[in-house]
Amino acid sequence: MKRIDVIYITLGVVYLVAGMIVGIVMGTRQDFQFAPVHAHINLVGFVAHCVFGLVHRAWPALRAGIIASVQFWLFVAGTPLLVAGIASSILGGTIILAVIGSILVLLGAFLFLVMMLRTGFAEAT
Repeated sequence: MKRIDVIYITLGVVYLVAGMIVGIVMGTRQDFQFAPVHAHINLVGFVAHCVFGLVHRAWPALRAGIIASVQFWLFVAGTPLLVAGIASSILGGTIILAVIGSILVLLGAFLFLVMMLRTGFAEAT
């Protein structure tokens, strides 16, 4: 994926805006029931996506190969499932979306570690 860095950072900024909206709505209503959703949008959505994008920008060799695409799609698909699953469970629904999203995000994070061990850290020295 040639522009994976830009895509990650763009998605991160989208999550930043969404997380801020959720935070503002919670604050104006003085209802903080969805604080875990707000936190995960900001941390997994904004921070992780932007960090991945910045790391890909710093180490372009990470983009090579199928593993970068698989890692990207696992994390990008898992994040909204995780966030929606947390919201659903807060509302008394099933936790299955949160579980599936968590597994996908974890697999994406693990693959990112593998990518860094194989390429990124070696390139940094």
